Amino acid sequence: IPSTYLNSKEVTPGMRQWWKIKMDNYDTVLFFKVGKFYEFYHMDAVTGVKELGLAYMKGKFAHAGFPEISYGRYSDMLVQKGFKVARVEQTETPQMMNNRTNKGDKVVRRELCAITSKATKMFRFNEGDIADDAAAYLLAVKESGFDESCGGESKYGVCFIDTSIGKFHLGQFSDDRQCSRLRTLIANNVPAQILFERGGITKKTQSVLHHEMLSTMKEQLSPGAEFWDASKTIKFLQENEYFHEGGEQKWPETLKGMSIGDNAGLTPAEDFELAFSALGACIWYLKKCLIENELLSMKKFELYQPLDEITVHRKSVSFTEGRNHMMLDGVTLTNLDVVPNGVDIPLEGTLLEQVDNCCTSFGKRLFKQWLCSPLCNPKSINDRLDAVEDLMSRRSLVSEAREILRNLPDLERLLRKIHSMGSVSRSKDHPDSRAIFYNELTYSKKKIGDFLSTLEGFQKARKLCVLFKDQLETIKSKLLRMTIGMESSTDAGKFPDFREELDFFFKYAFDHRKAKEEGVILPKE
Repeated sequence: IPSTYLNSKEVTPGMRQWWKIKMDNYDTVLFFKVGKFYEFYHMDAVTGVKELGLAYMKGKFAHAGFPEISYGRYSDMLVQKGFKVARVEQTETPQMMNNRTNKGDKVVRRELCAITSKATKMFRFNEGDIADDAAAYLLAVKESGFDESCGGESKYGVCFIDTSIGKFHLGQFSDDRQCSRLRTLIANNVPAQILFERGGITKKTQSVLHHEMLSTMKEQLSPGAEFWDASKTIKFLQENEYFHEGGEQKWPETLKGMSIGDNAGLTPAEDFELAFSALGACIWYLKKCLIENELLSMKKFELYQPLDEITVHRKSVSFTEGRNHMMLDGVTLTNLDVVPNGVDIPLEGTLLEQVDNCCTSFGKRLFKQWLCSPLCNPKSINDRLDAVEDLMSRRSLVSEAREILRNLPDLERLLRKIHSMGSVSRSKDHPDSRAIFYNELTYSKKKIGDFLSTLEGFQKARKLCVLFKDQLETIKSKLLRMTIGMESSTDAGKFPDFREELDFFFKYAFDHRKAKEEGVILPKE
């Protein structure tokens, strides 16, 4: 935008703010806060009227808006249609502005607080309710080593994250001319958005990303500046306090295992340089969306390995020996309609639709992973069959258990939300900590509701262990005993015993009913 126009008299100080933010986010619809309303201007107003059914307001240029409380509904409508939306908040009141300055551009401060797409949804207090159980991944792909003399083999570094639960998956692998492993990855973990390096991927990889992921949002990042190399990624993580505990860096074990050295001087291991580069691209994008701190600080990182790459340690005639899961490649998953082959493809007609009887949201996500990589180890299969037999012989207990599970909230996503709400860094440094919200009480009640829902969810989950407590000795499945047995008991159970923590919050911490009604948590004396 020409500076002569921006500094002209026909552009108000508020519109100058809008244009400066729009220049850096031209592909994004700005939700621009003006008092108690979010406003759309110019091309964004056209989008708002066309896609959201808003009405134009009077004025010299296209202009539309809606009340603050409706942000969640309208932003989610645009995100579901494939738009990126940016929320711009006022970070001072008119009175604060008057105290700050008496001359120059008299306009309240505004700051960009969030950029949201299908792959970066956080389900915050002012956003829409969780309607979809499925994961929506942000995937970064780094390619290297294309060699015709080796049969067209490439090496890929990948990083994908479900921002709603805050879990990163990263890995590095070689792939054939048909990109079989890459196709399998995106069939198993359907991305909602793909990041790749401008000029850094081959035509065969472009074909996979563009032709097989037609409806998926794709972004080319500049090499170095946006799509970081491995060294820049590690340096960035070392210089910031995402992994700080007790005044020192404590890196997640997965990242430590992919690098060489100690916390003071880590370098990427040779087999993981591309993976760290893909992680760097994800971090850059999450940082742009202003959500990197709350996701990285969860320290949830998992190593991704293609199933056909996992080493079989024993020599045996049986292909199942040493392996636990069968590999269904991308072509098989698509041709057999095992799962939907796109983020916007409905479940209808897939195997997943027919066999998914899970009661919980997190169970549905896990079951999809099981379906895409079914067990093939006889010992594991038999143990799971034993668990099914044990449950089928206790139908009345199973009915009670299903009723408990049916009433559980999405604990995975709620835990991530609580982590974000409790982030000291976010409460001090994030623009949202300075934002002026006119529906603060409503938002506070929603935050408290999420917290109480989580506590009640864990209380209900604990009832499952109590329900089966007297049955543990007669259950033959080791897997089932491990799942429903308490850690504190002598039956080798793995279910965490958080009875003391729950008792504290339910009996001694604060009045739950009063907190719900007033939107404030007041500790008991």
